[in-house]
Amino acid sequence: MSPLPVDVITDILLRLPAKSLLRFKSVCKLWYDTIDSPDFIKRHVEKFNLHMIFANPVVYMCDFDTFDNPTNLDYPFKNLEDGGVYVVGSSRGLLCFSMHCYPYTIFLYNPTTQSHKTLPFLPLMSTFYYPRGHVYLGFGYDPVSEDYKCVKIFLRKSDAEVGSFKSQVMVYSLREDTWKRGAHDVPYYFYGHFGYSVMLHGIMHWSIEGDHRVPLPMVGFNLFDETFSSVSLPNYHTDICVRAHIGVVDDCLCVMLNHYCYCEVWVMKEYGEATSWTKLCRVGKRDHFDDLRPISFSKSQKELFVILFLVNVASLDLETLEITNVEPPGFKRLWSAHVCLENLLVFRDVKDVDMGTQQLRNRSIKMRKLLMAKTERLLRIHATRIRANLEQLLPSSEES
Repeated sequence: MSPLPVDVITDILLRLPAKSLLRFKSVCKLWYDTIDSPDFIKRHVEKFNLHMIFANPVVYMCDFDTFDNPTNLDYPFKNLEDGGVYVVGSSRGLLCFSMHCYPYTIFLYNPTTQSHKTLPFLPLMSTFYYPRGHVYLGFGYDPVSEDYKCVKIFLRKSDAEVGSFKSQVMVYSLREDTWKRGAHDVPYYFYGHFGYSVMLHGIMHWSIEGDHRVPLPMVGFNLFDETFSSVSLPNYHTDICVRAHIGVVDDCLCVMLNHYCYCEVWVMKEYGEATSWTKLCRVGKRDHFDDLRPISFSKSQKELFVILFLVNVASLDLETLEITNVEPPGFKRLWSAHVCLENLLVFRDVKDVDMGTQQLRNRSIKMRKLLMAKTERLLRIHATRIRANLEQLLPSSEES
């Protein structure tokens, strides 16, 4: 019997889950080359095999919808004592992590293939230091250039003139593996609400607010041409306690307007069209501190997974409008959650990338050396003073 044509084998393999395909790469060279090819990886990602990523605070991957079968992911720096890492964002099966503390190492991680890549070190510019400076980080996929990109925005109000500010936009390209200065600086100063961003149609979005905590139009950053834009919010009843949390639901931009006692859920049916904002529901909040932030619809479209901001992950029943905490087996509380596709991409430079840890060690060694040098200087000063005091005492002792 003649072997199957390559296109038939490819079509069969595309129907299989990533876990099986990773094993089948060892069957033969043809299968390895097929599964490992960029075209196959791209087509397989588009099959939308979903998983859920959650942190507690260690990051796990589990079944979508049910949160069952949690798998402890083996990502870099997970056991780092000095602050740990957090998930910046999820895009087409890749996660972007960043360290909480210096040296703020950023790395990409594929939970499907358990491989990772550390981004080149990008220091915080001295002109944008805290507390007056703000740094916003985002990660996403540019469908035009078919490239994963990370964006780091530096903003700082200027002391020289009221209303003036300094800005710098840095963009990392996975394909080029380098940071470059963005084509455009930030057109106006903004304060990002909690700093997180969401991706839709190759555009990164930040929810922002004004001086009086009133939500303002979202800031958009196009990953392809690196231009800024604004996306208007739906018309809502003005309330000083309104907080706008954004997300992407069913390939639509979603915003949850959190009032004191209730929350309104809106979706933008046609991106960029302000008139297409549609209110899905209005739900009463269990507690006025429970800000709701959208994650994703369930497979049945009858539930909406949300983050009870800074508290837990929950499910909102769109029929009964009841909110129920999500508790995977063995876990009582989730800190955050992200939708993640299966992606067969394997980072080729899978080496020991504990660069961030090494930099921390080097910094500790440098600090210890500085401390020892300072101690030695103090000891010399004290020794000189003691010697001078003894010299003053010795003549008087001889006279007596």
